[in-house]
Amino acid sequence: MSMDKSALSRRRILSLGAIGAASFAGCLGSSDNGGEETNNDDSVSDEVDSDNETDVDSKDDESEGLPENGAVVFVYDDGPMKDYTQAFPAHQAFDAPATTGIITSRIGLQDYNGYDWMDVEQLEELEAAGWEIASHTTEHSVVGTYELVEDADPADNRVYPEEIRHGYWKSKDLEITDGETTVTRTIVGYDEDDVGKYIELDESIGESFMRGETVTRFGEEAMHEALGESKQKLEDLGFEVDSFLAPYDNFDDYSRKFASEYYSSIANAEHGSRINYPDEFDPFYTHRDYFIEFSSPDSVKADLDKIAEQGLLGVLGAHTYKEEVTEERIYETLEWVDERGIEVLTLREACQMAE
Repeated sequence: MSMDKSALSRRRILSLGAIGAASFAGCLGSSDNGGEETNNDDSVSDEVDSDNETDVDSKDDESEGLPENGAVVFVYDDGPMKDYTQAFPAHQAFDAPATTGIITSRIGLQDYNGYDWMDVEQLEELEAAGWEIASHTTEHSVVGTYELVEDADPADNRVYPEEIRHGYWKSKDLEITDGETTVTRTIVGYDEDDVGKYIELDESIGESFMRGETVTRFGEEAMHEALGESKQKLEDLGFEVDSFLAPYDNFDDYSRKFASEYYSSIANAEHGSRINYPDEFDPFYTHRDYFIEFSSPDSVKADLDKIAEQGLLGVLGAHTYKEEVTEERIYETLEWVDERGIEVLTLREACQMAE
């Protein structure tokens, strides 16, 4: 099954040869937890709560850099074994690459959170077949911020953000900030009371914070660990790493500030649409949405029609450990792509062609 990295399909070679000179400057950097993880982690069961069927205004401009019928990037999350046993065979059938976001602490683990995870040899086989290996942090930790939905008083040792995902990492330090005042406390855990879901801290916060004006976030040290150490680990294993995939589809200006130090592109900076317009494309604001989970076949085919008709870039995501994400469904989607003459690229390749 393994092939040399340069052994791309004839269709990909022709496409790359025709437009390879049109590289995108943004991809070269133009843009601005020893913790306890449970099965409440979105990487297993709580990824998205919306239907994610966001409409995008129609644009008339066609790309000159992308292939005439457009291109799509498949981005798979987390690095479970099913990327190798289900997604890889489907993509091999079409000689189509993909990008896989790897949680470095899970490489080679068996029966972790109920799943097996790809080892280095399997990742090497993917890369040799044309796949891109991207970072997905060291331990699937949050890199963005969440707003408080309840006011916090100085005596409180609980905060109520819109999502409690920071709380999954006990013993990590959490920052509570309104932009003027920042308090750092250690995470004890998370739970729910009659007010709502909360993160519990080791001591009272000592300051007043207003909901809607205050966010929770990890501090600089944790951010550099999640973003920098994961990239370094993959590079130490011999992989070329240019792209980052944000856990929980949570990426914002705070995470962008750190990610731009390490990466050339973000696979899911703007979650909720599969469509990227090349004339507006910025690799630090990439739109991605799912193509099997939280979606319908009709919506996927409608987006593929638009991509082919207007020469756009689509970025499609999936978690292969989810029951509905089967080899057959992935193959079916690749068939729809092939029928429309849409090119399949890695995120790295798409960035180089997008302008």
